[in-house]
Amino acid sequence: MSKVRTGLTVTAADGTRLVADLVLPDRLPAPAVVIRTPYGTSGCLPEALTLAESGYACLVQDLRGRHLSEGSFTPGADETADGHATLDWTAAQPWCDGDVFLYGLSYEAYAAWCAAAHPAVRGIVSRQPWPPIGSPVLDDELWWRTDLGTGRTVRTGLYDAALTRAPELAGLIPTAAVTEGWPVDVGPWPATPSTYKPAARRMARATRTAAAPSLHLGSWYCRSAQTTLRQAMLSPRAEAVVGGWASALTHRLQPECALPEPAGPHPFALALEWLGGARRSGCLLLGTGRWTDADPVPPHRPGWTVLPFAEEDTVLRHDPADPCPSAPHSADLAPLAGRGDVVRLRLDGPMRWHGAARLTAEVTADAGAELVVTLVHEQPCGTATRMADGTAPVGPGTSRCEVRLAPAAAELPPGHRLHVELTAGRPPRYPAPPRRTELRFRDVALHLPRPRKGAFA
Repeated sequence: MSKVRTGLTVTAADGTRLVADLVLPDRLPAPAVVIRTPYGTSGCLPEALTLAESGYACLVQDLRGRHLSEGSFTPGADETADGHATLDWTAAQPWCDGDVFLYGLSYEAYAAWCAAAHPAVRGIVSRQPWPPIGSPVLDDELWWRTDLGTGRTVRTGLYDAALTRAPELAGLIPTAAVTEGWPVDVGPWPATPSTYKPAARRMARATRTAAAPSLHLGSWYCRSAQTTLRQAMLSPRAEAVVGGWASALTHRLQPECALPEPAGPHPFALALEWLGGARRSGCLLLGTGRWTDADPVPPHRPGWTVLPFAEEDTVLRHDPADPCPSAPHSADLAPLAGRGDVVRLRLDGPMRWHGAARLTAEVTADAGAELVVTLVHEQPCGTATRMADGTAPVGPGTSRCEVRLAPAAAELPPGHRLHVELTAGRPPRYPAPPRRTELRFRDVALHLPRPRKGAFA
């Protein structure tokens, strides 16, 4: 029977006390799995118990300034020094045989990579890692800071409660003014790519120089898919699986999640197999959810399938008083289908692609705007979910525009549809122009990267 110990302390280099819980297997000494989390140790207890039943000692630690640990939490800071102090302590314990594995989801994965150079580390499991590459998505970023990443404790539901009490705040999310009525101090706002560049560079260096093997688990639905794929390409001894998983730590999930449940192993089950010596790389496909063991990393130079649209002089008219809204990641987008300020282009299945799709168009604008392209998967039942999106600035006048979308591996069978939606911004996810704007599109085409041979089962 697994033994649970709580309230263990590790002293960081500056004297800060970091508090952890420990679950031990029956046979000791044992290899250790370390999870350093800002989300509270209790949420990791089911995984810790499963790891102990599989023969691992599992240490789950509150990060500096979070929950029971002393100090102040600053996202992106302190994880290297605190992580190394924790691994020094872990490897020296009588219940540890000297081998340590690191595991983490979202920010936990970042904390794991910060400590990956420690000599005791024998492997790293990185799932849907933080921070994402590129511009932060504003509503998801504010949700993460509000519910999960600010202060000492997790406040599940605070983001939605704030908008329920003061709906007018939703329109202010792209601006600094939202912080004046927001219930917590979320730090510098609005977020920009520079917000997390130091952390992204630190993680890239860690993956590139890692001596231990690594498993990279990602989700095509999450903006971290691009980070997952980049890590897998940089890591010298990497294996990767990217699927359609949705996690409360990486998605702002609706009570009734409209995302299709992928058919295939759970990512933690894959992590457990990998720790036990099993090797498996591949991807789960959006649309069908079928499992394939093909390489999930898209080719650097894919072939392209170009799908032109017949519409000429398609016009989008944006009204700042009623901009086209975004929706939580797992929401059904079908209720937004009737809006007149969305250019919606339809493609019927079957179709398949593997990688980052692109949209090209000639755009004539009477003012500058941020063009948002959203790929929406409509199932035969009518449920519609976002598969990928991307943005590109459009200046006044006429110009050629190319929008690169987030990567995905998708197979839409007959009866399924793909909607390509064009909007001028999409608040609160992306800011909208502050004035009435007209965009006129010609020569619109969707470019889908062809999957390499064997990418689909």
